[in-house]
Amino acid sequence: MSRRRPGRLLLCVVLAALLLPLVLTACGNADPFVGLYWEPSSGRRIEIRQDGDAYKLYYGRDLRAHTAKREGEELVITDPMGGKTVIRLTGAEGSLQLVTGGETTSLERLDQHQ
Repeated sequence: MSRRRPGRLLLCVVLAALLLPLVLTACGNADPFVGLYWEPSSGRRIEIRQDGDAYKLYYGRDLRAHTAKREGEELVITDPMGGKTVIRLTGAEGSLQLVTGGETTSLERLDQHQ
């Protein structure tokens, strides 16, 4: 019986070493942009989804998808007419800033079920 215990112990250590990084990545590596937000100044809901390396921003009455590219701590959406919309991380958890047309407004995270 003593010969089996070292084998089981080694198996447990190997499994823990393999699974620990996966668990830590799943729990602590949530993308700060992805989610459902509310813009208090306009009452508009905005949803941000990750699509591979790009992001999709859904807002407006028609919930049209606008493609965004992450540049450091910002998401940049290039408008067809050449303008840019920028979404920035703020210091507050669950809050972003939306910069468009020279105006900056805040976005507050909503519960996904709202």
